Amino acid sequence: MKSILIVDDESRLLQSIQAGLKSCQDKFSVLTALNGREAIDVLAGQQVDLVVTDLRMPEVDGFELLAHIISPRPIRFCPPSS
Repeated sequence: MKSILIVDDESRLLQSIQAGLKSCQDKFSVLTALNGREAIDVLAGQQVDLVVTDLRMPEVDGFELLAHIISPRPIRFCPPSS
């Protein structure tokens, strides 16, 4: 089965999109992540056919996520030092 990963830091938007796509659950599964870092973890653990991402997010933004997806070598993210 195909899968879609939707990435956004607004949980209500993620829930709304997931609910809207529920009628298509026999065609594809919907995965969600609250930021780019969570999305990278999802991508590391399973095959995803389509990624829809917000661009402005905390931690790892959409641009960094897209760079990770297209990079032949995964980008390593280090937490900011205090």
